[in-house]
Amino acid sequence: MAPVRGRRNGKSVGPVQGPASGLRTCPFKFFHECKDGKPGSVGFFRLLEHMQSTHLKTECRRLSLQGAISKDLDLFLDVAEVLRAGGKWLCGKCMVMHALSRGCKHDNEVVLFAINSGDVEDFIVGIWKPCQVVVDTNPRHPAGLGGKVNLLEHVFSLPIQTVKSIPPSCRLLFAQYLTGALRKVVASPGSVDNWVQLLLLPRCTLRVVRPSSRQQRRSGNRKSLQCSNILHALTVWKDGSGFDDLVSSLLDSVEETGAPKGECRREEDKERDPNIKQCLRKVRDGHFTAAVKVLCSSGVAPLGDSTLKALIDKHPMVPPPSSPSNPLAQPTLVVDGECVLKCMRSFPKGTSCGRDGMRAQHLLDAVGGEGSVTSSGLLASITEVVNLWLGGSCPKVLAEFVASAPLTPLLKPDKGIRPIAVGGIWRRLVSKVAMKKVGKEMTQYLGDYQFGVGVPNGAEAVLHSANRFLNSFHADGSLALLTVDFSNAFNTVDRTTFLQEDRCKLPFHAWYLDDGTIIGNASEVAKALDIINEGGGIPRALSQH
Repeated sequence: MAPVRGRRNGKSVGPVQGPASGLRTCPFKFFHECKDGKPGSVGFFRLLEHMQSTHLKTECRRLSLQGAISKDLDLFLDVAEVLRAGGKWLCGKCMVMHALSRGCKHDNEVVLFAINSGDVEDFIVGIWKPCQVVVDTNPRHPAGLGGKVNLLEHVFSLPIQTVKSIPPSCRLLFAQYLTGALRKVVASPGSVDNWVQLLLLPRCTLRVVRPSSRQQRRSGNRKSLQCSNILHALTVWKDGSGFDDLVSSLLDSVEETGAPKGECRREEDKERDPNIKQCLRKVRDGHFTAAVKVLCSSGVAPLGDSTLKALIDKHPMVPPPSSPSNPLAQPTLVVDGECVLKCMRSFPKGTSCGRDGMRAQHLLDAVGGEGSVTSSGLLASITEVVNLWLGGSCPKVLAEFVASAPLTPLLKPDKGIRPIAVGGIWRRLVSKVAMKKVGKEMTQYLGDYQFGVGVPNGAEAVLHSANRFLNSFHADGSLALLTVDFSNAFNTVDRTTFLQEDRCKLPFHAWYLDDGTIIGNASEVAKALDIINEGGGIPRALSQH
């Protein structure tokens, strides 16, 4: 965030005590704890050397000044006047000063100094002179409930990635601001604005920085650049007052084509096989099993009408389920911090994020050291918000953003489509907590009716029981075995029927599986087959018979 600077008073930057003194004030005196910005300082004799050794020394400082110069007209003119007086020009791409007769070499070009307008702006090449006043005739943040929802949809659709792990130097500050966003939600659960800020916090502050030059791609510079950008974004965020500025920055960072500005990729990266690139990423992250699986996969389906049609066929558009007219009079679930922390730690290493960019690793990084004030306060706030979700206090207008999941169409070996849905971490955390809270009770309640959830080696027990049954009654001609494999059962089951039948003593859960095995008298198996053919599937049919 650029520091607050005073307005220009018409005086050009130059000798402040007469030409004989040679003292000049630094245009960057409000940056990087410059000595010229402290009381009693009267400038520098060798100003250009000071600027190079103090303000343009590291990649992070050059990047921050590059953004400040491109937005602050006063700073732009101050720097240009100093350069003209010193006989230097500044390359806006790499932020390096050169003599007027020297060029600046880049990967595919050489940038040269030239007199175009005859004004001081010629001495800064590669950065356009900012406007004095910017009038926003098309607000990006319209007021009202619909505007906030549209903003959420717009930001979620941007091709922006978040870091896989928060750098250690940024974790404490992120934890503080995440705690603040959570507490605002707890204080006013009905405020859509507070929920929107919570959902957009990761994308606004933890986005991945793409290096724009070969020097920035170096490991040390890249890490330093990433840390600097995260700290800068968190400083702008503060207590949420900088939310609008960060959202505007997100929208401005993506061009109309959908590609982030400043992204520079090498030609060999563009030509490399996607599976190999993903494998290398998994190896760098230490996920070796996943790396082997990536190499053996068929890849992602190409973008096109056929792929979209296949996804729609597997996920047909149906109206949302209707809630029962007489809802259960049971109290809502309430969990404690210990349960939430265990569920946070139960996410597999490398768990992907949903549309909001929040990762399970982000929460673990933010919680940080056990026993610290920040850790305990953050965990308590997370627990309170989880209980709000369990109690249904999240505004319904945000349901599609919290509970939905983007689909990745993976290719099957037979060239079919296998949709992979990755939901948001908040929704998955709430689901884990709810299941952990009622898991043992449900296992006891369901008894011998299901063996898939909460029953160790349950599936193996069913398989062995079926084999023993077949071996024992192999010679009995009155028995029959029917194996059914339902097509896309999970996405075509009637959820309204499920909600109604969920109160029965015979639970409906087992029929969410996409296959089933029926063994019994041949006539009874034949009746079951007729029911399947008439009802379109065992779940719906059994609820009607």
